[in-house]
Amino acid sequence: MKILIVIPSYKPAYVYGGPIYSVSRLAEALVQRGNEVTVYTTNANGSDELDIKTDFPFDIEGVTVYYFKRRSRGHSNFSPKLLFQLFRNLKTFDVIHIQSWWNLVTVPAALICSIGGKTPMISPRGTLTVYTLTHKGHFLKSIFHKWIGTTLLKKSVLFFSTLREWKEASKLIEISKYYVIPNLLDLYPSTLPREHNEECLQILFLGRIDPAKNLELVFDALKDDPGFKYQWTIAGEGHESYLRECKEKTKDVSGIFWLGSIAGEAKFHLLANADVLVLPSHTENFGNVIIEALSQGTAVLMSRHVGIGDYVVSHRLGLFVDDNPESWKEALRALAMDKSVLHDIRKRAPEIISRDFQPQVIAEEYQKAYEEVLRHAY
Repeated sequence: MKILIVIPSYKPAYVYGGPIYSVSRLAEALVQRGNEVTVYTTNANGSDELDIKTDFPFDIEGVTVYYFKRRSRGHSNFSPKLLFQLFRNLKTFDVIHIQSWWNLVTVPAALICSIGGKTPMISPRGTLTVYTLTHKGHFLKSIFHKWIGTTLLKKSVLFFSTLREWKEASKLIEISKYYVIPNLLDLYPSTLPREHNEECLQILFLGRIDPAKNLELVFDALKDDPGFKYQWTIAGEGHESYLRECKEKTKDVSGIFWLGSIAGEAKFHLLANADVLVLPSHTENFGNVIIEALSQGTAVLMSRHVGIGDYVVSHRLGLFVDDNPESWKEALRALAMDKSVLHDIRKRAPEIISRDFQPQVIAEEYQKAYEEVLRHAY
């Protein structure tokens, strides 16, 4: 098949976190299955632009990638050239898979598909939640969703990464045509050796530093003496002003270390050497870093808003924690006082994750879904 992926940003714009990794991995896995995959994206890279030639086809791991210049910053990423190319070349693709929602790349792309007689296939990537309609420009989003967004989405086939994400989206729209397929991830091929200090609990957060991650909850849990020794490493990038605000809040909290961005093998070494990964997010459609941590045998504590959480808890690889500092303090203290749970997860998790998250199996699920949509010609 000839597949086009439309996404506001693409690698190497890793500042945007998980979707950049999982979408690029999906594109590459589809190529490995014999498909012709093209990506239309912008040169967005957070507050900057990628230093890369625009309107030019790059071969990236077998995927043809076009970066188009964006004309607006923030999360809107408006790119007239991208939308024009989509309109002009629409009929040359069998599949149009749009990644994300609520921006001036993906919403107009869905409209162009609808007008041009192509069924939009949309992965909302966690953007169709009550949280997104009550934070950051929620008034305009609510109006748009009521008068335009709902109609476009009903004409589309939606792809969710977890059942929890589907349930969240179902609160906002009536969904009839959808698939639930997990994210593709590039996991390290082996469990890395562990260099660990058993004297204190090694806590890790790894990801985008953003208000949606709700790190303040764990800050509050640890700001007074929690009753156990710990070292909390925070790795990732974020908006400069928010990052500065977080560091100011924790300047008097001992045991917190800020690492900045980390990737590749170094990321997996960091995951392997943690006792527990924390993810207290307000909203999280999947949670790539959870699967990455578990692939190295590291347990997870997470909020009940994390999409992959039901899978984790059902396999006894981690725990949900309620949205209050006292619950997080007690959960962390329990692990520090009795590490038998951590040792059990460390033994079992890598094999479970290797079995359930094989990239080619997941890519095959996507391909079958695409073929089914084309057969039905929604």
